[in-house]
Amino acid sequence: MTEESCKIVIEVRLYGEMKCFSPGEQAEFKLKIEKGSTVSDVLSILKIPAETQYVVLLNGRRIAGSKIVGAHSILVLFPPISGG
Repeated sequence: MTEESCKIVIEVRLYGEMKCFSPGEQAEFKLKIEKGSTVSDVLSILKIPAETQYVVLLNGRRIAGSKIVGAHSILVLFPPISGG
């Protein structure tokens, strides 16, 4: 098995203040990650500090950082919404 076959591609969408963690200028991009990577691994790749507050959706569902990200998944990050 080649190193490349151990990689998968996901789509990342960053909204609001989370856009500053984009590796480029776009808020939506494809990201190649190791097969078996967790949401926390992706956050680390994007260099999102642990103290940053955000909401994470994986394929439309709110999830924990320990969740494994599958191929062709859509990972959405946005700041928490507050209101009154």
